[in-house]
Amino acid sequence: MNQKNYEAMFIIDPLVASKEWNRVGEEIEKIVKRYNGEMISLKKWGERKLSYLIKKQARGTYVLSYFKAPTDSVSPIKNDFHLSEIILRSMILMHEGEVKETEAPKDFETIGLRPERPQHDDRDRRDGGGYRGDRGGDRPSFRPNPEAR
Repeated sequence: MNQKNYEAMFIIDPLVASKEWNRVGEEIEKIVKRYNGEMISLKKWGERKLSYLIKKQARGTYVLSYFKAPTDSVSPIKNDFHLSEIILRSMILMHEGEVKETEAPKDFETIGLRPERPQHDDRDRRDGGGYRGDRGGDRPSFRPNPEAR
């Protein structure tokens, strides 16, 4: 069997990651071993706000792992990660070269976060709250003038 090194990044349910970290490691390792793989390392990077809700979660804990597995087993491993209840998202890449222990970036909590959206005023466009289009101002009237006939 031809085994290669793989790098996997996971987004884990933050509640499970904080209270049951051993369960997270066991779940990932169990899936990899099921398909004759071998875990090399598993490292929790930290929690961060997600750009959009994933399985009704606004935050996720990022976990980086490296494992060896037969090349034909990567697809079923991906499927099992997708079916896991504690893994919100996963991504697996082939890793060439030596596996080194990596640390989370120092500014991990801020990388890729979009600034908060500005709060809009309370005017509702359906209730005649005004038209803001590209030019701003009120919406031009397109109703024909009844006196112009």
